[in-house]
Amino acid sequence: MMKYILQKKEDRVYSYLLDEDGHALEIHADAPADGPKLGDIYIGLVQKVAKNINAAFVEIIPGMSGYLPFDELIEPVYTLKGPSPDIQAGDQLVVQISRDAFGDKDVSLTTKLTLKSRNLILTSGGVGLGVSRKIPEEQRQSIRDRILSSEEFARLQDRIGPCGIVVRTNAAAPRSELLRELADLEAQMTDLKFRAPYRTVFTNLKKQPPRWMSRIMQLPGGKIESVITDDMSLFRQLKQAVPDDGPMIRFYEDSQVAMEKLFSLERELGRALSRFVNLKSGAGLVIESTEALHVIDVNSGRIKDSGSKEEALLAVNLEAAREAARQIRLRNLSGIIVIDFINLKEQKNSLRILEELRRAVQADTVRTQVVDMTKLGLVELTRQKVELPLAVSIHQK
Repeated sequence: MMKYILQKKEDRVYSYLLDEDGHALEIHADAPADGPKLGDIYIGLVQKVAKNINAAFVEIIPGMSGYLPFDELIEPVYTLKGPSPDIQAGDQLVVQISRDAFGDKDVSLTTKLTLKSRNLILTSGGVGLGVSRKIPEEQRQSIRDRILSSEEFARLQDRIGPCGIVVRTNAAAPRSELLRELADLEAQMTDLKFRAPYRTVFTNLKKQPPRWMSRIMQLPGGKIESVITDDMSLFRQLKQAVPDDGPMIRFYEDSQVAMEKLFSLERELGRALSRFVNLKSGAGLVIESTEALHVIDVNSGRIKDSGSKEEALLAVNLEAAREAARQIRLRNLSGIIVIDFINLKEQKNSLRILEELRRAVQADTVRTQVVDMTKLGLVELTRQKVELPLAVSIHQK
């Protein structure tokens, strides 16, 4: 069973998701900022429409604007609308922050409102009842049928308008619990749409809890043994917010061994920030980040395998594929990622590396796509940009 460790250090709340062996799968560093954050819903003011880039710039609080692409302008809820049916400067509408600001880029916005529970996601403007792609195709239809019939889904849309439901990867709850969650999400969506026309511009219609808390509320049921912290204020917040059927909340109070030492948190964080990652085979990964992309280079080092050179290099590449997927998730790398594998002679071996990498990224909770491998052994991945990389978030103000 995995453990989730929370540590307050300096001006950050550090979150560590540890596997059964105590190694970090994810590390996050959250600043205690009270400003707009991922998932918050606002009534924004359209400042400018830039048709050349198919987007609008929307002010969500005085002095802070976000980027709203036209393809995210889905079933918009206007609270004040100009004469044109198209979006225009001066319009006021409900928007949600869909992505953090990256570098000099503003936060990204959408009018497709998303509300989440532990097992379900409800979106406005969506269509149909979907199931996480990480669940095998042969299981998806039975999951759909278990939750809502087509008639029940149609009645839901009659009540709240065009919408979509996504069943999350780890949704193993009984139907009664899923229906209870759906009823709660429906009530939230109804309340949002009802309140919006009566609120002024820049109103925060829905404020997300602290990001570290949101992650815990979304933890997969049955896979987390406990959430542990040595900070009393964090412990009290957890006890109030986490439901009884959620993970066990523990306060660490052993005066003999500090929590940081027991779980080797400093070591895990250091490894997650290191430029070089050692592999058991004697090879290693060199990880470099730029503003445009992240590059992972597989360094053959001193290969320990005594077999043929092709077999030895294949083994290194397979190990590197698994470790690269783990490091991408651990460091929260996103956007374009290029992995430079060691060149192999046989095409079938290159295909095996791609297959291993695709299998390895399936464990990631953020949408990750392995694109292809070039003749030079370069593999391109794309990972959805949602939050800042770990190395950046540690220094974010």
